[in-house]
Order: sequence, then C-alpha cells, then structure tokens
Amino acid sequence: MKLSAQTKKIGLSIALAGLITLILIIAHLEANLPSVEILKEVQLQVPLKIYTIDGKLIAEYGEKRRTPLKLEQIPQQLINAVIATEDRRFYKHPGVDVRGMLRAVANLVTKGTKEQGGSTITMQVARNFFLTRNKTFTRKLNEILLALKIEKELTKEEILELYLNKIYFGKRAYGVAAAAEVYYGTTVENLTLAQMAMLAGLPQAPSAINPLNSPENALKRRAHVLERMKVYEMISDEEYEDAMQQPITTVYHGRPIEVQASYVAEMVRQQIIDKFGEEAYDQGYQVYTTIDTNMQQNANAALTRAVIEYDQRHGYRGPVKKLFADSNYLEELKDVPTVNNLIPAAVTELHEQEAIIRLKDGRHATIGWKGMSWIKAGAEKAEDILDIGNVIYVSQLNNEWTITQIPQVEGAIVAIDPNNGAIYALVGGFDYEKSGFNRATQASRQPGSSFKPLVYAAAIENGFTAASLFNDSPIMNDDPSGDEWRPQNHTKEFNGPTRLRVALSKSMNLVSIRLLQALGVRKAVTFLKSCGINASSLDQGLSLALGTNHLSPVELAAGFSLFPNGGHKIDPYYIAKIVDYQGKVIYTADPVTVCEVESDDCISTAPQVMKPQTAYIISSMLQDAVKNGTGKRALELGRNDLAGKTGTTNDQHDGWFAGYNRDLVVTTWMGYDEPRTLKEYGGTTALPMWLYFMQPTMQGKPDRLQAQPEGLVTVRIDPATGLLARPGQENAVFEIFTEDTVPQVTATRNVASSHGTGAADSPLLEVDTIF
Repeated sequence: MKLSAQTKKIGLSIALAGLITLILIIAHLEANLPSVEILKEVQLQVPLKIYTIDGKLIAEYGEKRRTPLKLEQIPQQLINAVIATEDRRFYKHPGVDVRGMLRAVANLVTKGTKEQGGSTITMQVARNFFLTRNKTFTRKLNEILLALKIEKELTKEEILELYLNKIYFGKRAYGVAAAAEVYYGTTVENLTLAQMAMLAGLPQAPSAINPLNSPENALKRRAHVLERMKVYEMISDEEYEDAMQQPITTVYHGRPIEVQASYVAEMVRQQIIDKFGEEAYDQGYQVYTTIDTNMQQNANAALTRAVIEYDQRHGYRGPVKKLFADSNYLEELKDVPTVNNLIPAAVTELHEQEAIIRLKDGRHATIGWKGMSWIKAGAEKAEDILDIGNVIYVSQLNNEWTITQIPQVEGAIVAIDPNNGAIYALVGGFDYEKSGFNRATQASRQPGSSFKPLVYAAAIENGFTAASLFNDSPIMNDDPSGDEWRPQNHTKEFNGPTRLRVALSKSMNLVSIRLLQALGVRKAVTFLKSCGINASSLDQGLSLALGTNHLSPVELAAGFSLFPNGGHKIDPYYIAKIVDYQGKVIYTADPVTVCEVESDDCISTAPQVMKPQTAYIISSMLQDAVKNGTGKRALELGRNDLAGKTGTTNDQHDGWFAGYNRDLVVTTWMGYDEPRTLKEYGGTTALPMWLYFMQPTMQGKPDRLQAQPEGLVTVRIDPATGLLARPGQENAVFEIFTEDTVPQVTATRNVASSHGTGAADSPLLEVDTIF
C-alpha cells in the first residue's frame, strides 16, 4: 500500500519534530552536565586508617573498604581480565561503544536476554561518579553524554584508574585493592590468574555471583572471564587450562589489622572526629601514631600474662557452663565469646591425667596435666577436676594448652618517651571487646607509694637531702575528715631515725608523712602542681604523702618522666602525623622536647619545673629501691640503669609499679574496676607486668644512665646519722648532695642501728636534726 503524499508529509514532520526535540533535550542535558574536572582530583570514599609509627595497621574505620592504587600498581593481567569482561573495545571507542550497544539491543529483542556490551567502562565511571542507578531514559542519555565528555578531557589510563578504584566488588570492598584483601587476604600483585578472573567477574552482580555466597555461579562467571581472555588472546591456552582447574580459594578476610592496639585506636578515633567531624570516616585520612609495634606487642603480652597469673593464684571459679554429653558442642560454643587469647572449648573426653577438648573453631586439642592441675590442689586425675560437657576457656603457650578463665581483675600499662612524651605502647585493659573503658587514661586511682618519689622531690627541691634523718615511729594525727588517723608501715615495724634514701627504697610510710609535715603540705602541693599533677586530685592533708590523690597510669608516667629527663615537664601525646588521601601531610606533632645535650641543633623546649640536681638525686634513690628495696625483683633483668617504685593503696585495692631508664618510662597498674582488695602488694601484681614488658623491650640494648648534672658532689657519710663520716670509718657510705647541702659536721660516734640504716637503739645519737 502506497502512502499518500499527505501521510508522508505528516510522518516527516513528526520525525523532524522528534529529532528537534531530541536535539533540544540533548542540548539542555549537555548544558547541565556536571564538570568532569573534579575527576582529575576526585576524592574517593576511603576509610580512616590508623597506623603505628612504623606503618603497621592498628585500625580502620568506615563503611567502605578501599585502598586507591595508581594504574601502574595494578597487574596488567588483572586489567586485561576487567577489559575482556566489561569493555573489550575500551581503547577503540570514544566513550560509547555503538556496536556494543546495538549488539545488546539485538540480543534483548531476539533472545530476551541482557548481554554484555551495553555500558562501557567510561559510561560506568560516569554513572558511578555522577548519576543515580535509577533506570530511566534521561539517566541513560546523561550517561552517554557524560561518557563522551569524560573521554574528551581524560586519558584512557585516567579513566581506567578511576574505574578500578571505584567499582564495587561486594562485601563492602570498593576497588581492586580492597577486593584482593577481602576475598584473598593479599595484595593485587600477588593474585593468581584464576583469582584475577574471579574478581574481574564480580562487578556485574557482586552478590549473585559472589564466591562466598554462591560458589557455583562464581565458577561459571570466572570461566566466562577466562574464556573471553583466551578468545581475545590475552592469555595462552595453557594459562587458560591451568586457571580453569584451580579451586575456589576465597575466604572472607576482615580488616587486616597488623597490631592489636584497640584502646589506642579509640583514643585516636575520638580525637580525629573531634578535629574533622563525622566525615573523617571516609575522607581517607591516614593517622600515624607514636606507637612502636614491638613495644605494643610486648605490652599486650605482658598485661595478658600478668593478669592471668594473678587470676590463677586466686583460684578457679568453675566452668562457664555444663552441657549434656550428647550436646552439639560447636553449636553451643557459637555464642561463647573469645576473650583476648582465651578460646572457648568443650570437654569431650577424660583420661587419666589429660582431657580432650573441642575448640570453638572445631579443632580438637589435648590438655595435659600441667595445664589443669593448678585448678585443684591434691587432685590426682583429670576427673577430679573436670566433667565431660564442661565449657571452659583455654589458652596456648609454647604449644601446650592450659585451662584459663576470664579474669575479673583488670590492668593497664603505658610506656612513654621521657624526652618528648611520645606514647610508645598503651593497653587499657585485658580485652577491649569485653570492656572499652581505658584504664590507662580514664581510670583515676590512688597511686599509693608510687607517688612518694614526687613528694620526696618536693622536699629535695626545698633543701632536704637524701641523708636527712626522720623518725620512723608511730603517728597519731587528725585526718582532715576529722577521724583519728593511725598510719602504719606495711611491715607493721618501726625503725627509728632513718635516712630518706633508705625510707624511700623501703617505702616507709611514717617517714614519708613526717617528711611532708616538715616540708609543709601547701609547699608540696604548689611544687606538684608545677610538675603537671592535676591540682584537683591533690589532697590537702598529710595522707598525700601516701599517694591518696587520684591519677591515671599515663599521668603517673608523665610525672616520673621528670626524673630521667632532668626535671622537664613533658606532655604525653600519641598522634605523630596525619596524611590526607593525596598523601599530603596535613598535621605533624610538635611536642615540647628535652635535649640530652643542648646544641644549636637541639634546644630543649620543655619547661624546667624541677632542678636537674633534684631529678638526679631522686633517680639515684629509686635505683636503690630496685637494688635493695621493694622493686628488687627488677634485678632479674640484669641491668644497672633501672630505677622505679612500687605502689600499693589502702586495703591493697591497687597495685602499681613505675620504672624507667634514661630513654623509657613505663607504668603498670592492676586492680578491680569496682575497688576491692587484691590481697597482694604492687610488687607481686604490677611489677611482674612491668618485668614481662621490659625483658623483651630492653633485650640487646645497652645500659642508659643519666648524666650527672653540675652542682652535685658525692661524699662519705655515717649511715646512722647522715653526717660526714669519720676518717677511716669502715661502715661509711657514699651519698649525693647539692653543693649547698653537703653536711658540715662529722659524726662523733659510730652507732649501728638494728637495721644498719637508722639509729633505733641510739638515744645518744649526735645529729643536727631528727624530724
């Protein structure tokens, strides 16, 4: 049937009108297209990452896992796999593959199936960066126009790099680097051909053909990718056959944490969010902390070991629960959490002196007699200790399994550089998942006798000496609360007149109280405030001499830093630098510092709040506390540069140890969150934790002693009186004084006390002053 001229004219008019309309629509859309300039400096949504000072990952925050790579960092074979699958004519078309689109339309019409070829890589970049995923004609037209525009302004390499870093691979993995980590736990350069093909096939349907969700569909998709690579001569027949035979090796890999420092990570996270706001989670900030990888790992191990050892000394509290012998052990263990290095397990068999257990992960293990006999004294068989079906916690040390339990006691450890306050290691509790409360920074506890060195420093600063005599005898005084106060030494003994050096090393409470009384509380508090001690925590009574104020392990470490660094006040810090998503350093810490030797290249900026002579004398006294006093167990390290002080509070609620050498100050604490007695002193609770940290940390490092400052002299004194020793006196000892406090009187009698250090049996003792 022939069309009339009128009909043809109408049809032509309609077609022309449609064409004009399309041109107008395109013109309108083009005029409103976004600028593609932003793609040249695009900021991808990259998670906040926190590292140690030596670049080990501590934590990663943010919904999307992504690690942007340069195109040259991505293996060519992976690029080929993506191009073969997504856009084989990528290097030939101008952003829109007309042939591919026509082929896709033809397949849709003739077969009713949607085949590859509709959207080019450039069109997908346009869609992912600028458009919604709503399937409308306008959006598709915008996608085409944007793709053409992108191709005019960006090179093919720039477009490909954007695509490979932006595209979604499922399981919160964005970009090829994150996909390699999530599915294979490796980096892109270590992927096999089979693994590359698996990843290259994922963007089409990240959930439906995901190897973790649907292995069969994933295998089919991988085969499709490999087939296309072979057809387009990107791989050989041999490579194809080999890759086709490879099994699926995907396993979900969580965020690749390299160093466990959850308490530090949370401190950093809070500070970054305070500084940059909630958007910091996906702005690609890389935060480098002051944390040293080895020290942090040593701190983790030290706290765990010390807390578990203490917990075991105080008895076993029984199994987590009891199951019937025919229970599904793995199902029952599913809801029992792993805590720190303690793994849930069920007892499945009992033999003479061993138990067979099923671990939460399905493995079988054997607990020998050594690993269970601690639970019950006098037990002779495994059945005296355990029952089949007991759900217990176990841990492994030196390939031997032992029964453990979740400790009720808690601990904290912090290691800092006394020269600038950098925190090298920090652990705020036994397990962050169990309790996120950071006892290293947030717990304000009485430091007990570990605070005495700061009180003694106030006295030395005000004219007292390490040889000043104080009477170690009973005290009855009125506490500021109005109650009668009868303090005692922990030994319940009295030693009579005692030199301050001996009193500090032996942690004599009564001497410390008399010292504060002679110095004056107000004068001591003024000095302590200048040292950076929180003023609101300082008691205004004589009990301050016993450490009844409140501070955290970090605050105590900062206070102790005054001694090895020569009396300079430093401020603890833990963020060294912040790098943005482009690798630009946007923040660098500028802490006040102490130079061991002043020079043009190094000038101390930390304020001097204590005389260097005072700091040196206190360090000398605290070295005696390690050699002869309450910290004597530290001698196990076989070093000559250590100084430190134990601390135990009333009713043994808290155990402390603060110790150091010239380069490192470390404080440890142990106690219950709800204070109750530990039934032990700091020397058996906190000091072992300190030792377990220092032993591997100091191994192979030479002794580092403080340099003696000018203005000090060493003279021989009579140990009973603190006066100058008589010529030829056999029991004379050396003591350090400032030049203006050297004794001017020689002892006239040689009187030995019952302890060889004081003069309890000497009513005729000739001295200038006994306080």
